[in-house]
Amino acid sequence: MGEVQLWVRPEVMELGVLPILPPDKISIEMLSRLLQYSQDMGERGYPQMSYETWKHIAVKKMGLSVECSMVVFFSCLLFSKLRPGRDRKLEASLASAASQKDRDEVMGCVEVWTMELIIVLYLHRVTSAHPRAIARQTSLHTLTTDPWPNNNTSGTAARKQLLEEKHAEFVREALPELLSLLAGHLQVEDTEKKKKSSDKRTPRELLGFMKSAGVLSVDVVRSLGFIIGTSVQGEKGEHDLLSVAMDTNNCYRSGYLSKKNSFQKGQRLMYICELVDGLTAHMGDDTAPCDLKIRRCSKSNIYILQPIRNAVIHKCHDTRIVLGPVSGRIRLSECRNTTLVCAARSVVIADCRGLIVHTLTPQRPILVGGRTQGVTLAPLNIHYPRLKHHMAKAQLQSHINMWNRPLHLGSEGVLSGACEVMNPEDFQLLVIPFTQTPPIDGRPPLLPPGLPHEFAKSVEESGKCVSSFRAEVRDADLSPEQRAILQKAVDAKFKAWLRDTGKQREIDQLEKLALTLKYERVAKTTAI
Repeated sequence: MGEVQLWVRPEVMELGVLPILPPDKISIEMLSRLLQYSQDMGERGYPQMSYETWKHIAVKKMGLSVECSMVVFFSCLLFSKLRPGRDRKLEASLASAASQKDRDEVMGCVEVWTMELIIVLYLHRVTSAHPRAIARQTSLHTLTTDPWPNNNTSGTAARKQLLEEKHAEFVREALPELLSLLAGHLQVEDTEKKKKSSDKRTPRELLGFMKSAGVLSVDVVRSLGFIIGTSVQGEKGEHDLLSVAMDTNNCYRSGYLSKKNSFQKGQRLMYICELVDGLTAHMGDDTAPCDLKIRRCSKSNIYILQPIRNAVIHKCHDTRIVLGPVSGRIRLSECRNTTLVCAARSVVIADCRGLIVHTLTPQRPILVGGRTQGVTLAPLNIHYPRLKHHMAKAQLQSHINMWNRPLHLGSEGVLSGACEVMNPEDFQLLVIPFTQTPPIDGRPPLLPPGLPHEFAKSVEESGKCVSSFRAEVRDADLSPEQRAILQKAVDAKFKAWLRDTGKQREIDQLEKLALTLKYERVAKTTAI
């Protein structure tokens, strides 16, 4: 077989997507649930889905109108290779139908590939992600910083070439997330269940546990043929992507495993998307380093305590993110009021405000963009049992640390005023609730690696203040009534501090976790 050439099918990108669906109806969460629901339905929903099934899901489950569901289905049918949408008999039957009921009967047995339908919805979601941007300009924006491909350039030839390049760039950027979605490796917080306080969710649902398996089914690769065209050098006509990928001459490049009838992903990735008021944790001591992307999370706490290759954090606000050592680069963009705790080889901050970064890094932290402001840099403030082991895996050394030497660059050159270094008096250690070594009263806490002397001294002084206050109360010889008054005042002050710092939200999330684990232990004991 000759050289294989791939291209993005322009008809799908330019003609198959219409801005008609509300963004909240086609969120990543909804698409993930849609795939799982269709697979649970068996032959009625997977691997092919009839219009009757799709209409039920679209109207009853997703809240779409009947008209929108039909337009989306026909868009998928039009460009699908399963059955050409330009079926004159079908069109004639629909035209002669007198009512919606008659049209539903005509469409009853028409099917599309389920994953192709999800791809269509995914592309619709991208165009609908920023309705305000649509009002400001004609180009539509994706969830990333890259604009949706548009034709706002002059010159027919130049416009065609630019569109093709942008389509290919867009698919390359979105492909990892799309693959994770189709493969079922992408799980997000179920906000619908979270609204029902009576629901007893499993720890996996509550923690948003992220699977990072590296295997793709044949169905996933087949569905990619919906947006990716394939040809072979020296042969006429277009080839099917799946058949080319499964060809014995291409197995070493496509990753096809004939014994398992599946494909090996070249990169393992972990995604956390649109987590709202949630808590996510993952501790993979023995897993291979992965790439991490966190997007559009708010009012949440995220713990990923394992070695990471590279990380991207985009458009998060009022969120705390605690990561294991990053052997490459971590980039934060368009975040606000967010705290990051992470040791990394390189840290880049772009167009962020109100950011606090606790880090250990051998390279100068880089700030870019004129909108970056209110960034505070501080040394690493965590310690957990496997941290030093993870740092060794990431090849990071604690004695090489340039956390307090930021470099702010803009188009005019070196800038200043957007960043400050934390005062040692404001420094506090962060206790991770999932580790097996909680702090014990009377013992000094384990200090983070690479902590500067003045910050270590501040931690020591804080511990002395607490011990001194306890000794003072113990030696004050207070009456029971006075102790009750003092205890009430301390409790009120502490609750106010929890509320003002946002730590009460994390305590509430941990309480939900504790209740869920308790329910599971009781259920397991009862079953035994």
